[in-house]
Amino acid sequence: MRCNADRLIQGLVTAQLKEQHAPDNGKPQRVWEKSETYVVTISRNFGSMGKIVGKLLAETLEVRCCDRYILQEVARRANTDEELVKVLDEHISRIDEHWWSTLITKNTFSYEDYYKYLVKTVFSISLRGGVIIGRGANLILGPERAFRVRIVGSPLKCAERVAERENISLEQALQQVHDVDQERAEYTRRLYDADIDDPMSYDLVLNSDRYDQAQLVELILQAMQKSGYKLKTDVFDSLAKLA
Repeated sequence: MRCNADRLIQGLVTAQLKEQHAPDNGKPQRVWEKSETYVVTISRNFGSMGKIVGKLLAETLEVRCCDRYILQEVARRANTDEELVKVLDEHISRIDEHWWSTLITKNTFSYEDYYKYLVKTVFSISLRGGVIIGRGANLILGPERAFRVRIVGSPLKCAERVAERENISLEQALQQVHDVDQERAEYTRRLYDADIDDPMSYDLVLNSDRYDQAQLVELILQAMQKSGYKLKTDVFDSLAKLA
């Protein structure tokens, strides 16, 4: 299964590279360079501040933070309804064979379509630079095309944040954290045949129990520098102003 997923991803990426390198009016297209294009993927536990960190990181790096935009772009490319893509994106473990048969018949949008357009969308974002939230983007782009971050947290700490944010009981929040994390793990398993918690799928794993959002972004920036990204000289000053 994983070999098949890897081959499909590689095939789609190769096709995108060929398209990107095709001449336009005799001029070659600009290719991705680590030194000048900031591409970061954020995988996260629910309630670990991953999305907040991603937005703050994007502001600091002056690139786009891509979350819902990914769904919008997949829907646009597939010429289908965004809500349909959202259902698939958020509830992949609840989709059975009958549901897919009905979906394909009524909407002409298949599991393979979702996967194909997701890969194309993520790859397209990576060429321009951006912080990409979730969707297994780290597995699509790999270590050569993105700096891959996972932000984790203990169930209790994550639930405390969720309870405060959504004004619900801690017990309800704990259940929500468990359910969303299970859904995300299943999404990664079904779509990529991979373990979302495999540390080898990331360049940096951070524990949000120990750091606030600004500290998490600072650690990501420091790690990016160490890995070869050429950040602006005032990037940490910019972070201090935004935090």
